[in-house]
Amino acid sequence: MRIAGRETRPWLHGAVSVLAGFVMLWAMTSFPVLNYRLVDMLNMALYYPETPFMQLRGIIKYSSNWVLERASLQEKVSQLELKNRAMSEALQKAGVKVPDTKDSVVTARVTLRYPEAWWQEMRIDKGSDDGITEGAAVMSEGFLIGRISRLGAKYSWVELITSSSFFIAAAIDETRDLGVINGDDRGNLRLLYIPQDRNIKRGMRVSTSLMSDLVPPGIPIGTIIGFDEPKEGFMPMRIQAGAHLTQLYAVEVFSAKRSKK
Repeated sequence: MRIAGRETRPWLHGAVSVLAGFVMLWAMTSFPVLNYRLVDMLNMALYYPETPFMQLRGIIKYSSNWVLERASLQEKVSQLELKNRAMSEALQKAGVKVPDTKDSVVTARVTLRYPEAWWQEMRIDKGSDDGITEGAAVMSEGFLIGRISRLGAKYSWVELITSSSFFIAAAIDETRDLGVINGDDRGNLRLLYIPQDRNIKRGMRVSTSLMSDLVPPGIPIGTIIGFDEPKEGFMPMRIQAGAHLTQLYAVEVFSAKRSKK
């Protein structure tokens, strides 16, 4: 009996695990609202054992690539500094006060990005305990990539700029024309509500306009690469995002609380 019990015990554990998996899958498909809750609960359960390995992986990855990427990173930093300086000067001439974001960002790592929602959202490993606020701007390599849409203590969900439900005020740097950035759930961006009689050209840069303390003005978004058919007196414009949206590993989240401090 003792031998039979040892033999049947693994099968029993396996059956219970499979049954629990089917129940969870049925709940997630039948009740979409539970999808995020179950994922967030699992994330909290795995947070402490997963975090050290994530940090170790990041250290190994960045250490191995440091020598090869140093020259490229220095060149990118120099280009971004020149762009930021030019935009700051333009905003100052326009009478817009640009907040100092040097010590007002929280660095986070991407921990989850669903393939079926690739262009809509992703999850990062920092939350309210780290000073992050819902609605805060999220950046990569100095370019806007989205906003915080949902918040937990140890994690946050980011709505990407390529989502069709994402809208944010933006301005063309060279002309200061104001419009709205919107995505299409397929990786494309549009700048909307710019009058068609404006002298807008390809290659002009687009950045955030006056929004709130959580989305400061002057954050670069991308570059105008084309125009669509005019509609009701407005010229929709195609925008090339400045950030590499398919290669998001580490991001920066703007923190208004830190900025005020």
